[in-house]
Amino acid sequence: MAGVVMGALAMSAGHGARAQAIDGLLAAAQPQPFTADDVLWLEVRLEGQPLAESMDAYSSRAGVFVPLGQFSRLLDLAVGVFPAQQRAEGWVLTRDRLLVVDLIAGEAQVGGRTIPIAANQAAIFDDELFVRLDLAEQLLPVRLTADPSAQLLDVRATEPLPFQSRLERERRRLGLEAGPGEIEAATRVETPYRLFTPPTVDVNLGGQLTRDGDDQLRRYDVRLAGDLAYAGFQGFLGSDEDGELSSVRVLLERKDPSGRALGALGGTRAGIGDVFTPSMALGAASYGGRGLYYSSAPLESLDLATPLTLRGELAVGEEVELYVNEILQGARSAPEQGRYEFRNVPLRVGLNTIRLVFYGSQGQTREQVRRINFGSGQVEAGRTVVRLGLVEQGLPVIDAGAPIADASAGEARLVATVDHGLTAGLTVSGGAALYTPREGEARSLAMLGLRGSLGSIATQVDAAVDDQGGHGVALGAAARPWGVSVLARHAEYGGGFIDETRQLGVSAAEPLVRSSTLRADFQVQPIAGLTLPVSLDMRRAERMNGERQTVAELRSSAAVDRYYLSGSVIYEDEVTAQGRTERVLGGADLATLVNAAVQLRGGFTYEISPDARLDTAYVNADVQISETDALRLGAVRALGASGETSLQASYLRRARRFDIALNAAYETRSEEWRVGLQLGLALAWDSGRGRYAMVRPGASTGGAVAVNAWVDRDGDGVRDADEPAVPGVVVESPAEAVLTDADGQAFATGLGDGAAARVRLNAEGIEDPFLIGGPSTFELTPRAGRVAQIAYPMVPGAEVEITALLARDGGEARPLSALDLELVGADGAVIATRTDHAGVAFLEAVRPGDYAVRLNPEQAATLGLELAAPARLTVPAEGGFVRGDDIVVRLTGGAE
Repeated sequence: MAGVVMGALAMSAGHGARAQAIDGLLAAAQPQPFTADDVLWLEVRLEGQPLAESMDAYSSRAGVFVPLGQFSRLLDLAVGVFPAQQRAEGWVLTRDRLLVVDLIAGEAQVGGRTIPIAANQAAIFDDELFVRLDLAEQLLPVRLTADPSAQLLDVRATEPLPFQSRLERERRRLGLEAGPGEIEAATRVETPYRLFTPPTVDVNLGGQLTRDGDDQLRRYDVRLAGDLAYAGFQGFLGSDEDGELSSVRVLLERKDPSGRALGALGGTRAGIGDVFTPSMALGAASYGGRGLYYSSAPLESLDLATPLTLRGELAVGEEVELYVNEILQGARSAPEQGRYEFRNVPLRVGLNTIRLVFYGSQGQTREQVRRINFGSGQVEAGRTVVRLGLVEQGLPVIDAGAPIADASAGEARLVATVDHGLTAGLTVSGGAALYTPREGEARSLAMLGLRGSLGSIATQVDAAVDDQGGHGVALGAAARPWGVSVLARHAEYGGGFIDETRQLGVSAAEPLVRSSTLRADFQVQPIAGLTLPVSLDMRRAERMNGERQTVAELRSSAAVDRYYLSGSVIYEDEVTAQGRTERVLGGADLATLVNAAVQLRGGFTYEISPDARLDTAYVNADVQISETDALRLGAVRALGASGETSLQASYLRRARRFDIALNAAYETRSEEWRVGLQLGLALAWDSGRGRYAMVRPGASTGGAVAVNAWVDRDGDGVRDADEPAVPGVVVESPAEAVLTDADGQAFATGLGDGAAARVRLNAEGIEDPFLIGGPSTFELTPRAGRVAQIAYPMVPGAEVEITALLARDGGEARPLSALDLELVGADGAVIATRTDHAGVAFLEAVRPGDYAVRLNPEQAATLGLELAAPARLTVPAEGGFVRGDDIVVRLTGGAE
């Protein structure tokens, strides 16, 4: 027994693990190639058997990243992480198989082997070293398969692993992850609606000059967002290419994930102004216009019958790419009324990662990430979910005079759906609509459906009739056989029924006879160490006049070493009165970081059939000249008959109060040239200072947070005039990391407009190492233009050192490593720690007070250990360094 105890090893940063320079903290707070918004909690299984209910991980376009230290502890491997040194050290299975990971040197040593580490394979984040799965397999004796949509990590051991203490390791992992103190959940920050808050404002101005003067452009757009009349207000003003006002949008909206958006009337989201109606399972699709809407459905959940339409703000000159489960699915570059729109976004069964990557005309890059659960649409027993929308189709609240091409504009559209959970496994769904299809006649519709499951297969059936004699029936099913997400849906129509939700790029005026959809998402491993996510999407539509269209898309994206590749192959088959057309086409894109300052992106499109050829090719180079200056160079070549080549260049200057870019383009064949100037700026109200502050462009499209950090000498949680500020606290939002300034103030944007966002505070870089704060993770429901307030009082704390010794009969007590100790405060709060190889346990940020010292009960019972005598520890009010008395441990029964 004593041999097992003395052989355990745990790594520790030790006394010198103080925070490094502020620049180092900022680099760790914004790791590449993932951000805080990419967090994913994975269930870990060893060859099908549960190993851990939850482990932190991050899933981005570069791949899936796991925490090396945390994962090693889960496997009972002696590997420790040293965040300040950007290193990990330890040994694997045997003491002579040493492991050293050095991110600064860009390499790892394992058992005498040298393994190079690419920039997109590992990163320090949140006091942990995260490694991509392919690198983890080279460092540890395991093979890993991750399924982000199922939130599952499957582990296969390539060598025997010590798993006799799995339950103890799981508890230890959770305790060490949280650090001193109890395992803490995110602290909720409420942002109640106000009568009025100063709005956040985004302004984009653009102009263009050409050689002959015939294509001069002047454009602008202005966005405003904040609280008004106890709701969230969003406004938009946009011009045409002549600089004349052409589009105005206004919206008052309330949302609440807990279902109290309208107080006693409930709801998760409701709005009035320029809104969109909900989509039905059959018949009426989502449609915009002036009106109102209400929903009590979960904010981030969809079902088999509801097509996903993504809409959002897109500034002048911006482009946006859509990634679904890290596979590129589409792109938009021309905003309509200041918005982008992706219809019928393909999802797989389970959790989906929706990533929108924005490329600004000034060279900026930003991301928005959403997690959407996609299932059968069942509602818990007894619960009712309502969706309601009423609009005048295509008409804005404020008419700016722009022409409206839609013949159905101005027609009333009313859509209402109700889902009710009959039992835990069966939900009934109903709906009604009054709508006018584009180029069609007004009609009313009624729908009824069921949602349930047959074993592991989620099923849906829907039937609808309209007052024009039309009818439709749809059946959907979804399952995950052998780890493959499969979704199938088929619908039959008759009597001229118009189903807007399943159109395949054809006129809604020509009714469908039938439509089919089949989606499959899976992973393949063409070579060892390379796993490719694959998405297959097949759709077919047949119309009453005999025309039909079939589309099949195969897409994949993957990180290979330091390269990120995306590819697609698309098959199109269309039969019309003019004949049959078949095409096979596709494209490929590649991106890579040459070094920290240069990124290259390139790609091409091609056609395989009927004529094999390359259509276009492009290459871009983004060069970060300095913190404030960037350069983008690009070339696009049309490889068809035109043979045109376009050369492009853009220079970006990030000034203190705005972003400005000079853009130029030259067409080699026509010898046309264009020169443009783009200006972007944003203003947000900083209530801590009582004035507007210049912030990153795009701030009005999501929430922001203002942080106030100070030394709370009297402990009342309110900052008094004589209480000093705490500069140097890192504030991490999903989009950026900023520091509290000399006044203890910080302002961070990029929280998005989803159901929830998290903000993390890191105080390791502050000047006083003994100051400790409260919770470090905060969660809120972000709203466009709304600034949440986080007060962060800090108090003096202590660093505590305790040495554990193992008593031996007839011999001197010796240090005991891998011993789990707990400090128990007067309030019952438990601080967990573990001794290192020298038997020393080191704790930081321990609050003043009296503590009892005890052994972890589970480990003590498993290993047969007990304290030789009761032990206590006192931390004085002024904090500082505290050296506790040695803890003497003996084997129960007195045997060694």
